[in-house]
Amino acid sequence: MGCLGPNQTKAFGRPGMGPCQGRYCGLTVTELLAAETGRSQEDTGYYRIRPPLKPVTLGELAVLAETDLKEQEDIS
Repeated sequence: MGCLGPNQTKAFGRPGMGPCQGRYCGLTVTELLAAETGRSQEDTGYYRIRPPLKPVTLGELAVLAETDLKEQEDIS
């Protein structure tokens, strides 16, 4: 399809969109693209990393929100 990098492949074929978010398949995608395009893995690149870097539960997010509120109250 003319994809030159993993992020384009992700948009076209959706690899890296599963539960691991590309942490397991990312290197394989880069290796396959590099082999098909005749480029090095460094030139091909890797998935852009976006937060959160690991799965976060709603409970963890709720605690963060409470902590932020307490810190704001302490500053006031």
